[in-house]
Amino acid sequence: MLGSLGLLAGAVRPAKAQAPTDTLRLRQLPTVRVAGLRPTRFAVGSRQLVLDSLALNNYRTGTLADALGARTAIYLKNYGPGQLSSISLRGTSARHTAVLWNGFNINLPSLGEADFALLPVNGTTQIEVQPGPAGATYGNGAVGGTVQLSAAPTGPADWGRGWHGTVQGDYGSFGLGAGLATAGFSNQKIALRTSFNYRRADNDFPYGGRDGQGQVQRQENAAFRQTSFSQDATLRLGQRGELSAAIWLTDADRQIQPGLGTNNTNALERDQSRRLTAGYRRVSTRNEWAVRTAWFEDVINYRDDLSGLSESTVRTSQAQAEHTWRLAPNASVRVGAEAQHFAAQVDGYGAAPRTENRYSGFLLLRYDPRPRLQLSLNLRQAVLPGRQPPLTPTAGAEWLVLAAGRHALSLKGNASRSYRAPTLNERYWRPGGNPDLLPEESFGYEGGLAHTFKTTVLTLQTELTGYQQLIDNWVQWTPGASYWSPRNLRQVRARGLEASSTLGWQPGAYRLMARGSYAFTSTEKTQGTAADADPVGRQLPFVPRHTVALSTDHAWRGWQLGSTLTYTGYRYTDASATAFLPGYLLLNASVGRTLALAPAWQLLVLAQGYNLTNNDYQNYRNRALPGRNASLSLRLLWR
Repeated sequence: MLGSLGLLAGAVRPAKAQAPTDTLRLRQLPTVRVAGLRPTRFAVGSRQLVLDSLALNNYRTGTLADALGARTAIYLKNYGPGQLSSISLRGTSARHTAVLWNGFNINLPSLGEADFALLPVNGTTQIEVQPGPAGATYGNGAVGGTVQLSAAPTGPADWGRGWHGTVQGDYGSFGLGAGLATAGFSNQKIALRTSFNYRRADNDFPYGGRDGQGQVQRQENAAFRQTSFSQDATLRLGQRGELSAAIWLTDADRQIQPGLGTNNTNALERDQSRRLTAGYRRVSTRNEWAVRTAWFEDVINYRDDLSGLSESTVRTSQAQAEHTWRLAPNASVRVGAEAQHFAAQVDGYGAAPRTENRYSGFLLLRYDPRPRLQLSLNLRQAVLPGRQPPLTPTAGAEWLVLAAGRHALSLKGNASRSYRAPTLNERYWRPGGNPDLLPEESFGYEGGLAHTFKTTVLTLQTELTGYQQLIDNWVQWTPGASYWSPRNLRQVRARGLEASSTLGWQPGAYRLMARGSYAFTSTEKTQGTAADADPVGRQLPFVPRHTVALSTDHAWRGWQLGSTLTYTGYRYTDASATAFLPGYLLLNASVGRTLALAPAWQLLVLAQGYNLTNNDYQNYRNRALPGRNASLSLRLLWR
């Protein structure tokens, strides 16, 4: 199996491979303590990407859209700086990606997706991305892939650190101002982490040259303000038990950027999220069981000059319970269940509130018949109102073909069936909502190989994955006589190729990390009903066939230099695949210096430049984006 590339800072790397057997690891804290199994333990054969705290270092006052857009070949459809940013994994829509925080799905129940421009990096210690269907492992919506966010202690190094903290301030182009403050404490008994961040911008950037009067055109009605607060606490109860709790509050005021050539209706949106979780886990050498609860409240208030005020409040209550048995040193099984309750007060649903309950049960099995061969088989059955999705199994395998000297070569593959439940908007919107919608169903498979070459100073890791999946009962909103309505209209096929390579080199005081990733994505409608007039065999709108991400990170005696170059291919803007937006390149760079002020104090001065070639481009049709811009950061660290 491939080893971790945690050698160097700023790495975006495949997830660290597990040991060949399923033995629960032992830690000295200060006596024997048994660690639990992560859900990724049962994701054998799946491609996984990890952005750890080092990879997120330069994006601490930014959002997940900033970090993922710069460090991966994942496509995010962006309506403008600070505006809606939606993810597309393997050519599917944002509704086909499950976004989990501490194990709970945080996609808005009304929309079925998460806005990555509203998910700040600060407060998150690690991001794990698993492309491809995995409904058996992660539940509803894991059709195109899964994004997992965590902020709790993740390893032995996070315990016993004592007090530590960070304060940072940013100043940048177009009225950008940002700041953050984090503080943490941990001994061998308790771990605490508090974080707060603030970000604002006027976004009055120039675009498109001059108007008919010779005046420079500047973007209007695009300012935003965002704040976020998170608190995490973990308490160890003896050598076996662990109690944890977390709170995550976000608040954003955004002017909604008008499209080019359209009237400015002075649209405003207020987005607020309140998320609370608590859980208890107990681990022994043979068993592990855990219970978790969560309560979320998501508020969206929208206003413009034409429609007036529209208000939406959705409250979600969730509970999870699971038990894991170690059947043998090379085998383990986990069974569990979860329940969700939604209570929605949305102007678009009418005066009466809407409620809905969803349930599911799952079984996860990991078995390693030989030290070099790993197998997993997962099952999940969901219970939804009105219609029931099918049983969703996932089977995966990994085989370490070669482990000789400095080389390691692994083959892997998996097949999975997944589902997506209709959103509350699709079921209850008035007029047009369709309570009889069927769940979307997906079947997909992937296969690939991974190679590692490693010396004492160099590590080269390369991975290649091919995939294909079919999504049936694809929901599409279609126009009627007087309003739009969602229907199960089509079957969509997504297939493609993903390649990545990471080079780490540390001959001495100098350190280098270079990464490259490429994705070819083909997503087409293959079948449709009589009510679906869109042609078959055409690339779906706003799905680029080609995306590339290249980056380097250099470090030498307190100095750091970084660069990212991303390419997004052309994207069709209509169903007939005739009109399109051209592809574009974005070059960003950063330079910084860390100064030692005292034994426990450091100061980082960091300058970052974006779109250095000053490209005039659009990510989404008729939505302007800024040209060359920059920011300066001062970060004070106390350890």
